[in-house]
Amino acid sequence: MSSPVDPYRDWGAAYVLGSLSPGERREFEGHLPGCPECSGDVASFAGVPGILSAVPRDRALDLLEPEGEADEPPAAVFSGMVAAERSRRWRARILVAAALVVAASTGAAVALAVRPAAPDAVVVAPPPVPDVAMHQTVPSPVTASVQLVDEPWGTRIEVLCSYAVPDGPPPPVFAYSLHVVAADGTSARVATWTAGPGSTTRPVATTELGRSDITGIEIRLVQKDLVLLRVTF
Repeated sequence: MSSPVDPYRDWGAAYVLGSLSPGERREFEGHLPGCPECSGDVASFAGVPGILSAVPRDRALDLLEPEGEADEPPAAVFSGMVAAERSRRWRARILVAAALVVAASTGAAVALAVRPAAPDAVVVAPPPVPDVAMHQTVPSPVTASVQLVDEPWGTRIEVLCSYAVPDGPPPPVFAYSLHVVAADGTSARVATWTAGPGSTTRPVATTELGRSDITGIEIRLVQKDLVLLRVTF
């Protein structure tokens, strides 16, 4: 004698996705405590809503509602058969949808895993601005070099000025000035400092002139407005 077929065996999928009517849901929930098979079936589908949430809603609906679906059984058919048929369809759709979602996510993970890492960006620092030696216009113990650094607002001028120790009695401390010569021939004083024998100073000045608008830099002895050192560009 064959064992009776459980009329609720295909209700699990429809129950998990809320496809049962309120009456069918209550009926099935009353059946679950005494049926390990149906309880296990419900548990096996418990993670499906989370899997389907991994895809957009319209895509999930397409997966769960394929075109060309057969019509529901006539209303006159026994309600248990209606629920079983509905659940059977849900089960098939869920298995297909879950397989597609898992395959898609696995494929994406594999693609990310095998995608070669982008090489680290190489930051190339601009070449350092060279020191340009200034030339003496008259003999003196003063030597200097200068750098012109482009800035968004103009040019920064950095000077390294040294005062050698001459033979004989030490000379007094003098004041010096830094002048910028523009393309139109005019000059402007942009810095002053004092220096004595054996000293090294690093004056820094700024000008609104662009680097290409500067044609020369001069260091002058303030007391006589005498040009001691000059460089032209």
